[in-house]
Amino acid sequence: MKLNPLLNDLFRGEWLLDVNWISGAAPMVDNLLKGMPNVQQLEEQDSCLSIMDDSGRRLRPGTEIPIGSIAVVSMIGAAMKYGTACTYGATDIVEELSYANSNPNIKAIILKLDGPGGAVSAIGPFLQFALEKKKPIIGLADACMSLHYWVAISVCDYIMADNDISARFGSVGVVSQFMDAKKHWEEKGYVFHEVYADVSGDKNKVFKLALEGNYEAIKAEHLNPMARKFQNAVLAGRPKLREEAGVLTGATYDADKALGLNVIDGIGSFKMAVNIANMYAELKTQL
Repeated sequence: MKLNPLLNDLFRGEWLLDVNWISGAAPMVDNLLKGMPNVQQLEEQDSCLSIMDDSGRRLRPGTEIPIGSIAVVSMIGAAMKYGTACTYGATDIVEELSYANSNPNIKAIILKLDGPGGAVSAIGPFLQFALEKKKPIIGLADACMSLHYWVAISVCDYIMADNDISARFGSVGVVSQFMDAKKHWEEKGYVFHEVYADVSGDKNKVFKLALEGNYEAIKAEHLNPMARKFQNAVLAGRPKLREEAGVLTGATYDADKALGLNVIDGIGSFKMAVNIANMYAELKTQL
């Protein structure tokens, strides 16, 4: 049986995610666990990569890419490390970024971001790509929270909101959510046995403590170290950040407030993002 990569990330349980998304996603997760189809799984999805000329006109698929083109890569929805038949994972998105980064006819990239964050495992491919990046990347975002924001500050040279109505930024934090269904199954007659080797006293210890309501170990060993890495990445990626209360501890902001705190660099439109991409590409050629 093939493992559903979405379930793989769901069962890991650690998320860089704006928690408001969780309740809305509950019906989809329930269907997945029952093996039932979701509407999202049945819909066809366009490629997450498209190519524009330097004025922002989209080239037809299969058209030869002219010199000076701009690539547009989309990262939409909650992010997982691996994609499925109908969704793109971090590895898929990074593959397209790498293609654009290495194509000599592409001079800049626009990364369109719209999502609440995602699985902790999804950040690794983007951090690796950041080490290899050689072309300017402009982040154009609506919702850009938690993992999406970590991606933005790691790979983008300029981050802008694509509107000042629904755009939202921040949610710098880590959350773990899990369910203890043992009582439910025990009522149906199941008996659980867990037997550990004499020399394996620490195996699964933090999770056993968490199931007993003691969360200190899981916070100390898993959540807090990841949260500090996230905070340090934000400070490194946004050196002019205004560190008022909430900025590094999970608060979210609309576009105007985010701009005032230097969480982002601007508010504009796709056309403005194209203009900024052209400007950054021109500056790079002069270096």
